[in-house]
Amino acid sequence: MKEKGLSAIFLAFFLLQLAVAARAGTMTEANYRRLEKIQELMEQERLQEAEEKLRALVRRVKEGGYEYAVTLQTWGYLHAARERYREAIDAFGKALATGELPEDVALELRYNIAQLHAGLEEWQKAARAYEAWLAEAKRPSAESYAFGAMVYAQLKRYGKAIGAIRKAIGMAERPRENWYQLLAALHYQRNELKAMAGVLEKMVSLWPKRPRYWKQLASVHYLLGRNRRALAVLALAYRQGYLEKESELLNLVNLYLLQKIPYKAARILEREMEAGRIRRTGRNLQRLGELWMQARESDEALKELEAAARVQKSGPLHLRLARLWYDREQWQKAADHARRARALGGLRNAGDAWLLEGMALHELGRREKALTAFNQARKYPRSRSQAEQWIAYVKEGT
Repeated sequence: MKEKGLSAIFLAFFLLQLAVAARAGTMTEANYRRLEKIQELMEQERLQEAEEKLRALVRRVKEGGYEYAVTLQTWGYLHAARERYREAIDAFGKALATGELPEDVALELRYNIAQLHAGLEEWQKAARAYEAWLAEAKRPSAESYAFGAMVYAQLKRYGKAIGAIRKAIGMAERPRENWYQLLAALHYQRNELKAMAGVLEKMVSLWPKRPRYWKQLASVHYLLGRNRRALAVLALAYRQGYLEKESELLNLVNLYLLQKIPYKAARILEREMEAGRIRRTGRNLQRLGELWMQARESDEALKELEAAARVQKSGPLHLRLARLWYDREQWQKAADHARRARALGGLRNAGDAWLLEGMALHELGRREKALTAFNQARKYPRSRSQAEQWIAYVKEGT
């Protein structure tokens, strides 16, 4: 059965170290052959057989010597391969305590102990072991700095984590995506949004086909108040087909509006509703109508607002349409919408609807109905003055 967890990491690297350690000290030929056989079994992932032979070997070696240290080291590798991390730490610790292992092998074991503590999510112990190793390491690798960054991140020591992962990135021969992801996340945790934006810009250039990086970069620019940059990034993501969710598409619409480009916002909203990626809800139809109004496309605006009114059943929206139709001298439509607004309710001042209905009826030549509407409008304090002026005007005309 194939072992999981850290086993693949340890077996590939630890067995190489084991071979070096075995040849570096004093070991009998027989025990060396036994140890070599155990290595072969571990490489073949026949871990149970390896363990049985290792138990037998322990009984043969003298406690405290070099053979004993290498045997304990091997126990550590085997425990790690079988996900017995605590036992592995104990075995490695005892091997180091003998003082018999070569310096480079002992140093690598200390690093392995840090990894094992991390595997157990014992982050404080992992950090102490890592720092002890780092203090003696001659040439720390990019991977080792990345490991340290991960440990520090778990401990919320974000400043140290950023320093470590930046070293790792600087040393790497090729970009490591997960390292950049960690760096961006660390800057976010420290609320360093400008730095995070810089990292995301690099990530977008390195991995341009990752939609989430474009969206994250746009979001960070927006949080920084860089609305023009946010729009540029999100618009480019849209052109590449990276925006699919309704919320993402509506964000793009809103950014165009923030930059006072209502025509483009309306076109995108219209296109995406036709494509079915944005729902044709009353709210979205009203938004489209309002965008067309801001773009001074009044015919399109009225069409969409009428559609929105049919869906929403909103008194305020019908009142707005009444005003728009009145401005266009469409008296009957204005009167009908004003009447509908009153029926649906939800108006801040119902007198406005009565007033507008009276004005439209007056233009249609329906004097008595107009006066009735004006008399209703005068019952509301906010529309009383205008209503009385209209009443006087209508009566003077007779």
